[in-house]
Amino acid sequence: MFSLQQILGKEDKFFDLFEESAAHTTESVHALVSLIKDPKRLQSLEEFSSARRNEKKTANAISDALINTFVTALEREDIQELAQALYKIPKTIEKVGERILLAPQYVDGQDFTRQAAMLQDASMTLGTMLKEMRKGSNLEEMRTLNARMHEIESNHDELMMTVLRELYSGRHEPLKAMFLMDLFELMEKAVDRFRDAGNVINHIVLKNS
Repeated sequence: MFSLQQILGKEDKFFDLFEESAAHTTESVHALVSLIKDPKRLQSLEEFSSARRNEKKTANAISDALINTFVTALEREDIQELAQALYKIPKTIEKVGERILLAPQYVDGQDFTRQAAMLQDASMTLGTMLKEMRKGSNLEEMRTLNARMHEIESNHDELMMTVLRELYSGRHEPLKAMFLMDLFELMEKAVDRFRDAGNVINHIVLKNS
């Protein structure tokens, strides 16, 4: 099984940019975890917006590199698809932060520990998948990592059912229940974005193995 990096030669800039993108995603997750711990600590979305802006710059750099690179080991469509999948993650996480800042009183006392842990786990798994993609030589490891990403998404789906059951119980004031449902659905979408990016990475490695 060959190494993607070997055939890329000097054109490994895409791997650098993808890992840079994952770093911006990690920044977004850290900002959200901090906000969850203390919803009244932040008065603006600057931490989220900064991560998203940096990610946008990285996405643009990938587009520019595609224009200026005549030969790539990875198919151009795959590079574009992965860049788009990675960009959607901090964008979605920023929306979660936006909702919390709209009405922090509704999240006060709410336990988001498990959701935060799953997002952190997904972020770490994504970073590892990108590093393995750079190596391009361990197909089994990639399959294991992708399975882990799907496990995180499945666990979050189960948690979502528990959350919905609680929200439908009638124990919450209607406006708060509606707000929390919207918030939890956005968190679920964020986890789905990680899964989607993982699927693209796994597909790229399978295609080039």
